[in-house]
Amino acid sequence: MVHTLSYAAPGVAIKALTLPLIAYLPPLYASLPGLSLATVGIIFMLARMWDIITDPIAGAIMDRSRPPLGRRKFWIALATPALMATVWPLFSPPQTADAIHLGALLFIFYVAWTLLTIAHAAWPADLTPDNGDRTRLIAWREWAGVLGMVAVLAAPILVLGGGAPLDQQLRVMGGILLLVVPLTVLPSLVLLPRLTIEAQRSKPELSGAWRLIRGSPAMRRLLTADLLSGGGYAANSATSFFVMSQYLSVGDQYSSIMLCFMLAMILGIPAFLKLSLWKGPQLSFGIAMIGAAAASIGFAFAPAGNVLAAMALNALLGFCTGGYQFNLNTEMVRLADNDRQQSGQDRVSLHLALLAMTNKLGYALAVGLVYVLLQSFSGSQGAKDALSPLALIGLGLAIPAALFLGAAWTLRAQGLRSGKQQVPVNTG
Repeated sequence: MVHTLSYAAPGVAIKALTLPLIAYLPPLYASLPGLSLATVGIIFMLARMWDIITDPIAGAIMDRSRPPLGRRKFWIALATPALMATVWPLFSPPQTADAIHLGALLFIFYVAWTLLTIAHAAWPADLTPDNGDRTRLIAWREWAGVLGMVAVLAAPILVLGGGAPLDQQLRVMGGILLLVVPLTVLPSLVLLPRLTIEAQRSKPELSGAWRLIRGSPAMRRLLTADLLSGGGYAANSATSFFVMSQYLSVGDQYSSIMLCFMLAMILGIPAFLKLSLWKGPQLSFGIAMIGAAAASIGFAFAPAGNVLAAMALNALLGFCTGGYQFNLNTEMVRLADNDRQQSGQDRVSLHLALLAMTNKLGYALAVGLVYVLLQSFSGSQGAKDALSPLALIGLGLAIPAALFLGAAWTLRAQGLRSGKQQVPVNTG
């Protein structure tokens, strides 16, 4: 249990950063005098695109590296200080912040975040040879991540009370993250074992990502499901502030409504974990995506000003999100094991990097396109202007629902199967 908690702990920091980047920072920067909706959307999209380029490169380098601390601990220890250096400038921008300010910070942030997330995501393949145990480790990591998101969302409410301005909420979040990141990463670096590296028949090639995708239909379908689901969540999250504040007129309770999402996700992860271990990740993921689609469409029919309805729908969305990423990660680790047995190359970091890449691609395209289209359809330059209700329904609710259903169908076609598979443990 000590090793499980030590592994899961960095998930608190990693996930605590995720929601503010999608749901809070873009609206904040779009409200600054020197930035428009379209400009902010394009910058966040380009930053994610850069992150996408670095993912497979970072994964291949990690698989080839033999650093003194072990390839998981070394890269996590390297990435953490760089990540922390960008948090406060990102979360507390000056009113004069422009495109260069935002783009440079996101560039540095995403390089560090890539190294941290890929190293951490690949670690379960080295900690246990059992698929069921790996699924539990990944689920614990996701559960810890939800706790991190709850903490970062609850902090502004506890410190400032309800209805505080967005910029003040983000300053509180940034301060909390500066404490959470080192406190959660340190246990994994100290308490988890550094395992012996097993010799490989050949070293992974830096150019192996495309060959890996081209040679595996199962990989392509899994990555497609990841792309679609990531795009759905990004479009939903990037517009949630506008949906709550302008369409449903409950913006003063936005943090409380988002907190309902996180608390429900805490319940959703163990529920979908049991379903995954019982019936396999295919069914677990499919039900989660169908539920998320239903919740997204439900917002279009919620009465304006009804905070309880918004909380209930966001809670349903959060509960279903509990069956989202850990099922995809579990299946990708299984594919990495199969590849290791067939090729003799340990490419688990590359596999997880590809999964991160398609998820980020979905997020990047969704945020960039949604903000550009919102500005185009509404004729608005900034986030403080009124946005078209029909555009919010279509871009923030209907399109995400369609993407969720597409992801469920894609993974259904893959024919995933559950089961325990014993493979040699080979690295630390």
